[in-house]
Order: sequence, then structure tokens, then C-alpha cells
Amino acid sequence: MLVETTGGTIEGFNENGYAVFLGVPYAAPITPERRFAAPQPVPRWSGIRLAKALSGVCPQIPTYGPVGKAAASMLEFGTDFLTVNIRTPSITGSAPVLVWIHGGGYAVGSANEAVLQSGAFAASGLVEVTVNYRLGALGFLHLNDGSPDNRGLLDQIAALEWVRDNISAFGGDPKQITFAGRSAGGFSIAAVMAMPAAHGLFARAMPQSGASTGVSTMDDAQKLNRRMLDYLNVTEAELANVPFENLLIAQRDLCNESYEKHDFERDGSASMLGVPFVPVIDGISLPRHPEAAAADGETTGVPMMIGCTTGEYVTHATAQPDMDFDIAASLLHERVRPMGLTGEGTVERYRRALPDHSPRGIWRAVGGDLVFQNPATRFARLHAVHQPVYKYLYGPIEPDELGAPHGAEVGAVWYRRGTNVSHLPARQSVTQPDFAAAVHDVWVSFIRDEIPKSPAGDWHRYSASQPEVLHMDSGDFRLVADPFDGRTALWIKASA
Repeated sequence: MLVETTGGTIEGFNENGYAVFLGVPYAAPITPERRFAAPQPVPRWSGIRLAKALSGVCPQIPTYGPVGKAAASMLEFGTDFLTVNIRTPSITGSAPVLVWIHGGGYAVGSANEAVLQSGAFAASGLVEVTVNYRLGALGFLHLNDGSPDNRGLLDQIAALEWVRDNISAFGGDPKQITFAGRSAGGFSIAAVMAMPAAHGLFARAMPQSGASTGVSTMDDAQKLNRRMLDYLNVTEAELANVPFENLLIAQRDLCNESYEKHDFERDGSASMLGVPFVPVIDGISLPRHPEAAAADGETTGVPMMIGCTTGEYVTHATAQPDMDFDIAASLLHERVRPMGLTGEGTVERYRRALPDHSPRGIWRAVGGDLVFQNPATRFARLHAVHQPVYKYLYGPIEPDELGAPHGAEVGAVWYRRGTNVSHLPARQSVTQPDFAAAVHDVWVSFIRDEIPKSPAGDWHRYSASQPEVLHMDSGDFRLVADPFDGRTALWIKASA
């Protein structure tokens, strides 16, 4: 099966009734001289390029504790990893398109992981595109030598441009592109929505378990630049010649240091998340924080579906073997200093609001709200003033903040009816196939129709005054008031 792209002719294959094209380049390989450059056009090839195998992935070393270790890719690394994987029901149609950005704290993960190779959306009549992009220092380290900031996001925009220019040849409609992702992929969606270069490249947005979290000021980006150079004992001019293995080790160690010992003086605003390599408000590619842009209607003006799981911090909280209220306050203090709060005051407010929670339950609640729930709520409120927003919640609400952990919905979202999922990690397992298929269909309805449909009936637009969510819980779908909405009030500075 042959398709002509702007780079040349590629050959894919048929699988399960749809066409598959793997490892298709949307930008030039990341050779040493291009490490910190903007994404470059794909050099045109002659003849036929086989698109029957996954490309290498962005080089990485596991970091960020148990969650990061689980998200890290164990697949082969490469330099020609600015690629997309495409599955389509027909190369002659004009179907809506899903462009998916993987998570991994901007430092690990890939678009080549098994859960994203199910072909679920192609089987549902959509064209699906999963994107690899630069991670860690390659994608997000600020440099003072004129190298562009936010290279990982520029890669994503280059992929969107490639999709715009080529997806018709794969049976996709370039005017019906949904830009979606989970975790750091969701953070990416919100950040890209605030980047002027992305406007007009997609028709819908879907940040999943992530919104406007993890954005750096230029001052904070300069601090990370200094940390990296000091760790490697090089000048910035020498950085491009550092052996890549050394660069990765430095990246891992700085990520671990930020994640395991939050420090406001060292990391600035990045201390909230503990993830140092994040998008930078550079005044050029990303002029403003996504929330500030959303408040003024300056984010990409498209409908959005956004949501979280009910126990976003269940797995993250296992990184601390000991926990009491004092430990929780101490761990939290450096993370809330950028907000003008104290750890002790924040924990005390949560204890008053959630009196039945254990110390670890409070830590799960505070961490989940800080990183995932509250940013999703704020971004939804702001965007909803200007565009339709639909908000969801996935998983059971259990005592002590034990609900569906971060990433629990991915297996359902990418579930293809009748497929064998035994090879997937436990966190992506599907134990209720009918429920998983129904969740998948909700995602399909938004991508296809813009107004998502649910088994619970009419899903109303979300707003700050009417914060309704679709709650999906173990086979049950309900439209309810968002149970996490009121917890944003626990973070008001005057209450500290």
C-alpha cells in the first residue's frame, strides 16, 4: 500500500481491516548538530520508504520515581525519532483525525508504546496519528546561544503542520483534527493552545489528566541552564559536543533531584511539579502562561474536552515510605511557595475539609489537586468563557482519596473491541471490556462530532457556574456536579 507524502513515497501494510504506516518522519533526524535547533524539514527521499516498523524513540533514562519508571520507554533509541505512526480505516476517505501526544513528564515515554498501537480509533472510523517529539534537555533546556525555546512543543507543531499537509493522502480530513494527549501530553496540549504558531492547526483539543501545569518563567529557565552546565562542567558553547550518554545522565540526575527534593530557591516555579524540563514563557514561541492566555481568549479557539482520574496521586504517593501530617506539610512546603502558600497552612485546610482522611490520604488529595485536578478545573473555567468545554471524571471516588490512579483511563480510551490486552501493563489493563468500549466511544464522539455523546444522556457544556462533569465509573456513566470543583478554594492565598 503506497502513499505519496511531501517527503516522498511510503509503503504501509494492512492490519485488522485498516491501513498502517509506522515511523513516518515529519521532521529531519536529530543529529548532533541539530540537537537544539528548531525542527527541520524532512529531506526528500527517492524511491519507496518502508513504513512497516516503528522508529527508534527519543533517548531517555527512567526518572521521576515509580510513575516515571512505569512511563519510561524500554524501546530502542534512535536519532530519526521525529516520526508519527498512522492508522486509517481507508486512504481514500475523509475521516476526522486524532493527533495524540504521549506523556512522561517531558522526559520519558514515546508514541510507540504498546497501548497506543491498538488501532482502536482506526477501527472506529477515524484516522489516528501518534507523535514522537524531543524530551528533556533536547526539547526543553533553555540556551542563551539563540537556540529556540520549547523545541519539544515546536516538534509537536511541526507534526501538526505535517498532518495538515499530508493527512488527506491517508484518508483524513485536515479540517477536523483533534489535538489530544495525556499527562505531559495534556500539559503539552494546553501549552500549544497558547502558542500563536499553532492557531488554525486543529479543530478540537483534548487535554487528559493534565492542563496548564509545569510552565517555567525565563528566570527559572536560566536557573536550570546553570544547573545543567555546572553538573556537566562545560560552557554552553561546549554543550552540543557533550557525549549523549553524559547528557542523559545529567538530565536524569537533575530530574530526580527536582522530583525527590523540591526546592523553590533552586527551581523556582518548577518546584510545584518537580519536573524541571518544561515549556518556557519565552515571549516568542510561548508569549504567556496558558491560563493567562485562556483568560483573555488568546488560546486556540476550539471546543475542548478535558478531565482527570479520581485518584491522580495514588501511584505518586507511593514514593514516600513514611507519612504523617507533619511530613506531608514539610514535603509540600517548597511546592507551594511559588503560590505564596505554606505547607503547614495547606495541609491544615485540607484536614478541615477532609477530616476522615489519613495523612497519606491528605497527601494524595493535596498532590492530586496541585498537579492535576486544580489546573484542569482552572483551564476549563477560563476556556469555557470563550469556547465549548466538556469535562469528565474517570474512576470511582473511594475513601482516603483512593480512586483510579493517574493513567488508569488510557487502556479504556485506546481499547479496541475484541483485542487481546494481556500484553499491556497492569495499569493499562481492561477488566471490563464493555465499559472500556463505551469510554472509547465517548472519545470517538467528541473527535467525530465536536459535541460528545454519553450513555448518561445530554452532556451539557461546562462552566464555572455549572461545573457539570461526566463521571465514568466501573460501567456506570453519570452527569453530576464536579466533586473536585470546590477544592480550588482551598488554595486561595488569603486562607494561608
